[in-house]
Amino acid sequence: MTVTTSHDASTPSRASRRAAKSTVVPLQSPLRHLDPVQISAAARAESRNREVHLPPVSTYRWWARRTVAVNGAVIDAVNTDMTGRLLVSDIFAGGGVIPLAAVMRGHQVYAQDLNPWAADGLSAMLGLPAPKRLQDAAATLANWVHGEVQAAYGTTLSDGTTGHVSHTFRVATSECTACRQRARMFPYALVSLLARRERGEPAAFLACPRGHLFKGDSNRRCACPECNIRTDPAEAYTPGRKIVCWNCGHIDRLEARAETWDWEVVLVERSRRGHRELAIPTNAEREAADGPQWSPTLSLGKIPDGQETRVLLRHSFEYWEQLYPNRQRVLMERLLDAVQHCSQDPAVVRAITTCVIGSAEMAGNLSRWDRYYLKSYESMAGHRFNLTTFAVEPNVWGTQNSGRGTVLRRLAQLLKAASWLNEKTGRALMVDGPVAATDTIADRTLDADVRVVEGSSERLLLPDSCVHLTLTDPPYHDDVQYSELSLPLRAWAKLADGQLIGEAVVNAATGQLADDGAYEDILARIFTETRRTLRGDGHLIFSYANRSPQAWVALFSALQRAGLRAIGCEIVHSENETDHAKRGVRACTRDLLMDLVPVGNCPIEQHRPRVDKESDEVDFLKSVSEDFLLVGNLKGDWQEEFHLRLSETSFLQNLRSRVQDEPE
Repeated sequence: MTVTTSHDASTPSRASRRAAKSTVVPLQSPLRHLDPVQISAAARAESRNREVHLPPVSTYRWWARRTVAVNGAVIDAVNTDMTGRLLVSDIFAGGGVIPLAAVMRGHQVYAQDLNPWAADGLSAMLGLPAPKRLQDAAATLANWVHGEVQAAYGTTLSDGTTGHVSHTFRVATSECTACRQRARMFPYALVSLLARRERGEPAAFLACPRGHLFKGDSNRRCACPECNIRTDPAEAYTPGRKIVCWNCGHIDRLEARAETWDWEVVLVERSRRGHRELAIPTNAEREAADGPQWSPTLSLGKIPDGQETRVLLRHSFEYWEQLYPNRQRVLMERLLDAVQHCSQDPAVVRAITTCVIGSAEMAGNLSRWDRYYLKSYESMAGHRFNLTTFAVEPNVWGTQNSGRGTVLRRLAQLLKAASWLNEKTGRALMVDGPVAATDTIADRTLDADVRVVEGSSERLLLPDSCVHLTLTDPPYHDDVQYSELSLPLRAWAKLADGQLIGEAVVNAATGQLADDGAYEDILARIFTETRRTLRGDGHLIFSYANRSPQAWVALFSALQRAGLRAIGCEIVHSENETDHAKRGVRACTRDLLMDLVPVGNCPIEQHRPRVDKESDEVDFLKSVSEDFLLVGNLKGDWQEEFHLRLSETSFLQNLRSRVQDEPE
C-alpha cells in the first residue's frame, strides 16, 4: 500500500494534508508493462522452432511447453515494480521454460513437479556441466559405440559405397478373423516418396491392396508387378482403424486382429554422409534387424490401463518393451551401461543418460513415418500415443544426415544447450535436487540458485511469505495426460511407474472425472499452498487455454477457494498453429495470461486485455476474462451463466459444427 502526500506550492490546510496522507494508490498488475503485440510475435516465432530459441529444452522430452518470450516478459514486468533479485516459483514446472527464463535473468528459482521424469530432467537441464566436459564424455562414448553401431547397422548402399541403415521399416501383419488369411496391413497405398515432397519428384514406394511393395509413380495409378492389381496412390487401407481382407472381403477392426499381430521388415533407409536412399532390404539387412543375436535383458514393466494407454492395450501391446524391436532395446541397454563409465562427473553422466533415454520416444514399433517428408515422429507425438501399422525403427545412435531423436542428435543438442546456458548465466548454477516433497527442509530459506522438488505441489518446500512471483503453467484439464505419456521414458529411467497419484488432470482411467470436482479440489489445495508462500506484495501469474467451459469453471472456483483475487489479465499467442496436431482443427493457439494476489483490502485497478487482432478465439478469451476478473468476488450461480455464455461463442459453436460434420 502506497501513501502519497501533497506537494502544492501553496500551504495546504490541515484537512487537505490529512486527506492527502490517506490517499491510497490502487494495486496494479505488472501485466500493464507488457506489449502483447510484440510478445505474441516473439512467441509465434519461438513456438515454431523451440530448440533454436531455447536450446536447453531439448535436454529432455516434455509436452505442451509454453514460450520464454511470454514468461520472460512477465518476469521482466514484475521486476519493473520489484527491483533486485526475485524468488520465482514454478509449481507445475514440467518442461522447465519458466525456470530457464528466470535463471537467465539472474533470479532464484523454486521448481516443483509431481512427475519424476520432469524433476529429473529439470535437474539435469539446469545443472548442465561445462560444455568441454560433456564434449569429452560424448567423444569417449562415440569411440566405444563405433563397433556396436557398425555391427548393428553397417551396410552397403546401391552404388557400392559403405554406410549405415538409418531407419528400418516394419509393417504389421495379421490374420483375417473370417478366412484366416494373413496379410500385410499398410495404412496407405503410398508408403513413402523417395525424395521430400518439395522436390516435386513422383517416384515412390507403393503398396497394392494385397500388400505387395513396389516402386511406382505417386501421381497416377500403377499396376503391381507381382499381382497386376491396379493401385491408387491416394487410397487409404485402414480408415477408421478398419481393414478389408483382400481374400474374402471381410471387414475387421484392427483391434479384432490384435492376437495375431506380427511385424515384418519391408523397407530400409541407408545413409552415408551427404546421401540417403530408401530400398527393399537385403537378406543381410533383415538378419541384422531381427536376428537371434539381439537378446535384451531389461524388462520395462507392464503397460497400465489409462486414457491414452488404452489404444496400446487394445492393439496387442501389453508390456512397454513390446514397443521396441529387440535390436533397438539391446543397443539402448548397452549405451546406458556405457554412459556410466564415460565420465567421473555425476552431472555429465546424468545429462548423457538423459540423452540416451530420450531416444526411447522413437519406439520402433510405434513411431510413425511421414511419407511426404521422410522423417519419423515420436511415439507420443500430438500429445497422444501413436498407433500405426507401418512403424519405423531408428538407428539408435544415429547417422550424420538422418535420424530425428537419435542419441547422436541429442548429444549435439546437449552441447548447444550447455554452451547457451553457460553464456546466459556466466557460471555453473547451484542446483539443489531433485528433493522429495516429503523432505524436512520445508521451512528452510532457499540458498541455492535453484531448488528442484519432486512431488505434489500441495506441499511446497518453502517458508511462508518468501516468493515474489509464482509463475506457472498448470495442466490444462484433460488436454494432456503427462503421467501416461512419460511412462515409457520413466520405465527406461527406472523411475516410479504407473499412474501418479494427485496429478492435477481430468482422467477417467484414474477416477478423476470432469464433473466430480476432483480437478478443482486438487487445484484449490495447490493454490492455497501457493498463497502461503507469496510475499505480501507477491503475485501468482499463469497462462491457461481450454475450449471447455467446465475447465474454466473449475479453475476460477479453485482460485477463489484458495483466497486469491484477480488483478489483471492479457491475451497472448502461445502455440504453433502449424503443428501437425493443430492443423485443420480449432485448437487454442492463444492463452489467457492471468494475474492474482492474495485477498486483501487494498483497492485494485484491474488490467484488461489489449487485443491486437480480433478472431473467434480472441472473442472467446475476452468473454472468459470477464468472469476471471471477478475471481475473489464471484457470487451466486455464476457457473451456469458463464457456461451458457461461452457455449454460445462462435469459437465453440463452429467447433461443434465441425466435429458433427466429420465422418467417423
